[in-house]
Amino acid sequence: MRRTTAILATVLAVAGATVSNAEDHFTHDQPGHLQTGSGSGVTDGKIYLPGILFPIEKAPAFANSQVYGHGGVNGPGGGQCDKANYSYPWRDTFCEKRSRSTPMCPGGTGHQGQDIRPATCQAERYWTVAVEDGVITNVGTYSVSLLGDSGTLYRYLHIQMNDLNVGELQRVTKGEHIGKVSNSFGGTPTTIHLHFESKRTVSINGKSLNTFVPPYSSLVAAYEKLPGVQ
Repeated sequence: MRRTTAILATVLAVAGATVSNAEDHFTHDQPGHLQTGSGSGVTDGKIYLPGILFPIEKAPAFANSQVYGHGGVNGPGGGQCDKANYSYPWRDTFCEKRSRSTPMCPGGTGHQGQDIRPATCQAERYWTVAVEDGVITNVGTYSVSLLGDSGTLYRYLHIQMNDLNVGELQRVTKGEHIGKVSNSFGGTPTTIHLHFESKRTVSINGKSLNTFVPPYSSLVAAYEKLPGVQ
């Protein structure tokens, strides 16, 4: 009887581990597949930011909607710390419904970056990092701008602004700490997340335009290289 009980306990433990591992395994929706009712995204899947480092230092991290997720103003209810917000699969948020001019979006307006939650619902704990070598060109009220050596401009929004690791005109190297993920928004509350933007020159309808580009596919590729991501 004792042997049977021990075997059963082992089987249950293995089954539990299997479920846990399945939940922890990185999965992601396709580029441009936005939260239902939140708009239409860019579906081409092109990597506009080849070779970048993931902008949050350590995994796990969870890319999904702040406005249309739990705790968001257009979400299904609950709070921002809801377990569903801290689980896979990832979801693209570039071109979510917004009024800002975003020429690469199907309707010409929309959310200009990707929202990413850190490992847990805790502010001022998780470091953001430089995605490539470059120079800090601006420190704003709730954002830091990095001009990469590639010519791409990156913006980190909602990080802890009163305890940054960088200053304007400072040169940084890929992987260097910038600031910690928080909910800074110039006095207006927002959820705990990093809003990550990328801006570079692209060709649209045969014309060169310096504009915000979809970072989602590039972030997926960068995230898959982080230690612990499986």
